[in-house]
Amino acid sequence: MSGSAPEFKLSATLKGHQSDVRGVLLPDPSFAATASRDGTTKVWKRTSTTPPSYDPSESSQGAQFKTCLAYVPPSKEFQDGLILSAGQDALIEARQPTSTAEVNADAIMVGHSHQVCSLDVCAEANYFVSGSWDSTAKVWEIGRWEVAFDLPGHTATVWSVLAYDRETILTGCADRAIRVFDVRGKMLRSWDGKDIVRALTKLPKGNSTGAEIASASNDGVIRLWTLKGDLVAELFGHEAFIYSLAILPSGEIVSSGEDRSVRIWQGTNCVQVITLPAISVWTVSTSPNGDIIVGSSDKLARIFTRDPERTADAESLAQFEESVKASSIPQQQVGQVNMTDLPGPEFLQRKSGTKEGQSQIVKESDGSASLYQWSMSQQSWIKIGQVVDSTSSGGNKTAYNGKEYDYVFDIDIEDGKPPLKLPYNVTVNPYDAATKFLQDNELPMTYLEETANFIIKNTQGATLGQSQPVGADPWGTENRYRPGEVPTSSYQPPPAPAKQTLPQKEYLPVVIGKPAAAMAQISKKNAEYGGSEMAVSEDEIKTLSAVAQQLEKYNFQGKPSLASSSELQEAVSILIRVGTHWQPPANRLAGLDLLRFIAAAAKEFPVADADGVDVVASILGSGVFDADFVRSNNKLAMIAMRFYSNLLYTSGNGRELVREHLESILESLKPLSAIVTTDVSVAVALTTLYLNIAVLITSDKSSNSDANANYGLSLVEELSQVLAAFPAVNHTASAAPSAQSTEPAYRTTVALGTILVGLKNAELTSAAKDIFDVPNALAHLRSKKYLEEPRFKTVVSEIQAALR
Repeated sequence: MSGSAPEFKLSATLKGHQSDVRGVLLPDPSFAATASRDGTTKVWKRTSTTPPSYDPSESSQGAQFKTCLAYVPPSKEFQDGLILSAGQDALIEARQPTSTAEVNADAIMVGHSHQVCSLDVCAEANYFVSGSWDSTAKVWEIGRWEVAFDLPGHTATVWSVLAYDRETILTGCADRAIRVFDVRGKMLRSWDGKDIVRALTKLPKGNSTGAEIASASNDGVIRLWTLKGDLVAELFGHEAFIYSLAILPSGEIVSSGEDRSVRIWQGTNCVQVITLPAISVWTVSTSPNGDIIVGSSDKLARIFTRDPERTADAESLAQFEESVKASSIPQQQVGQVNMTDLPGPEFLQRKSGTKEGQSQIVKESDGSASLYQWSMSQQSWIKIGQVVDSTSSGGNKTAYNGKEYDYVFDIDIEDGKPPLKLPYNVTVNPYDAATKFLQDNELPMTYLEETANFIIKNTQGATLGQSQPVGADPWGTENRYRPGEVPTSSYQPPPAPAKQTLPQKEYLPVVIGKPAAAMAQISKKNAEYGGSEMAVSEDEIKTLSAVAQQLEKYNFQGKPSLASSSELQEAVSILIRVGTHWQPPANRLAGLDLLRFIAAAAKEFPVADADGVDVVASILGSGVFDADFVRSNNKLAMIAMRFYSNLLYTSGNGRELVREHLESILESLKPLSAIVTTDVSVAVALTTLYLNIAVLITSDKSSNSDANANYGLSLVEELSQVLAAFPAVNHTASAAPSAQSTEPAYRTTVALGTILVGLKNAELTSAAKDIFDVPNALAHLRSKKYLEEPRFKTVVSEIQAALR
C-alpha cells in the first residue's frame, strides 16, 4: 500500500428501495440521497452518529425509473440546497432535501426527449449540465430552470457531464469522444476516449500525475488526461465496465463498476478494493468528510468510512462480510476452472499477494471452489464468493463462435438479410450483454434499455434485473421509428427498417413525459400569481390535480379510454385559460402539456370550454404560432403541435374540430418550417403533426374530395420545401444536431407519400412533379445520404411509383 490512510469499512446500509440504486449523494454528513430504478428518490436523515443510522423519507416518486442525482449547495434562496434528480421520463426535478413526495417540486425542467443519464453542478457559476440518451447535453441556469444552450456535436448517448469550472464543461459520450466546451456552448476541442466513455471526474490541482481529469470506459480502464487531450496515465484493475468515478477530499479517485467492486486509487495505484455482494455497482459519490456512498444492483446503498467512530457496529460488519463471502460467482466470470489444478486452503497461508485486489481461486476442503482477494492493508486473503457452475433453465448450452451460451437470440435487422446473433449467459448483467451487442454491430446506444429489456423478458426470469415498461408511443421517443409491437418469437430492435407501406393509416400520439410533473409546475406558477386575476382558484387546482392523478395511473399503451366527466370538462376549461392567457407566455407550457395528456387519453375529448370557445380556436388565437412569438417561445409551439397530434390520434370529435380549423392550422404552421433545421424537437413535433394531418385527409372518405385535394396541395407545397431544407446526414462529432437526426426527414417523407398515394389525384400528382419539384427533393435525399437507411428507400420508391 502506497499511503498511510486506513482502510474503508462499512459505515451504514440504506435499505428501502425496490430495485437497483442508480444515483447516490452524500453532500453533508447529516443526510444522504438515493435514486432508484423503482422510480423513487429518497432522502436519508442521519438519526445517530456512532454508529451512524439513517431514516428515509420519499422525496419524489414517478412511474419511470431514476438514473442520476446532483446537488446544488445551500444559497440564500434554498438554505438546505437542492437535489436534482432525473431519469427515464426525460424530466429534471429540483427539490429541497426536506421536501417530500406530496410537496410540489421547486422546479420541473423539460428539454430532453429521452432518458437523462448524467447531471453535474457548478455552483460558483450558477449552472448545471445534463446528458441524455437523446444524444444531447444541455446547460441550465440555476434559478431560471430553463435550457441556456445545448452543447453540440454528440452522436450517441452522453453518459457523463462534468461542470469543470466557471469557464469549462466536459462531456463523455458513447461515440467515444471526450469534448471540451466553454460556458457559452462553443466546443473547444475533442479527442478519442479510447472506448465508450461512461464517467468523468475533475482531478485536484497539483496532484502527483499532473493530469486534470479522469475518464472511465467500457473497457474497464481509467484514463488520466490533461484538458488538451494528452493521455497522462492508464489505471488497470477493473475487470468489466466502469460506471462511476468520484474524488475524495484527499485527491484519491474512487471508481465502481460491473465487476462487483469499488476501488480507491492513490495516483496510479489501487490501494483498496471493496467487493460488494451485487452484480453491478452502478454509482459512487463522496462526502466532504471523506466517506463514500455506493449504489448497487442489490437494491441497497452503502456508506463506507475510514473513521473508526463512524464504522458500523460489529454485527453489521460481520453480516456484510458474510454476504460477500456467500456471493455466488458464475464460472463464466472467472474463466475455465480446472478443479484438479487448483491449490488447496494451505495456499492462503503459504503465499502472499503482490497487489491490492489480486484474486485467486482456491479448492476448499469440501471440494468447492472459492474466490479470494488480496488485501494489502490486512496482508491477507479475503474470501469474496463461491465459484459456481451456471446453466440455463433448461440445462442446455448453445455454441456460438466457439463458446457456449445459455441463449443465442436471432435479431432481425433488415428484411431479406440474415438475423444478427445476440449470445447471452444468464449470469451476465443484461445491460452488459446488450451494450456489447450494440457495440459489436454498430447499432445506436440509445437502444440499450430496450435491448436489455428484451433479454430480461425472453430469459423467463433467469436473468438479473427487472424489466421496465417501454413507452406506449411507437414514435414518441422522438428519435426513431419502431415498426409495431415486438414479436414474441424474434426481436426487432428500434432501428429495424421494416417495410413501410403507403399511405400511412395510423395516427401517431406523443405521450412521453409525466402528467404529475406538468401539474406540479402549474401549481408552482399559480402560487407565484398570488391572489391576482391571473391565478386559478384553490378548487380549480384540486380539479386539475385529480385529473392529473388519473392520468398518472393511466395506461397510454391501450386505446384511448378515459371516460368523459364533468371534472374532465372543467379541467379542460381551466387548462385552456392557463395555456392561452397566463403571462409571461413561458408559464403556459405546463398547462398545454397537461392538456396534451388529456387529448391522448380521452375517449371523447371535451372540445370546448364553459363558454363554448373551442380549444383549437383558443390555441390558434393565442398567437402561439406567430413568427415573432415562435422566435422566443418555440417550445410552446412544440407542445401545441403535440396537442393537435394527440387530438387527431384519439377521438372522432377531436378530428372533426381539427378539420373545421384545418385551413387556419396549415397557414399557422408555416412559420415553424423555418426552424426545422435548427431545432430537432420542434422539427419532430411539426412533421408528426403534418403526418397526422395527411392521415386525416386521406382516410376520411366521407369528406369533400375537392377540399381534401386542396388541403393536399397545400401540404405537398409545404412538405416539399421542408424536405429540401434538411441538411445532409452527418454523424461526425462536430455536426449539428439537425444533421445527425434523420427522424424529421423520415416523417416528412412519409407524410408526403401518404398524400400522393392516398389521394390518387391526377392534378395533385402533376403539381407535385411540375410545380413543387418533388422528384428533385427525393433525389436530394439520396445525395444527402438519407437513403442509406433502408426505411427511406422503401418510402421513396413508393412515392416515385405514384409519380410515374
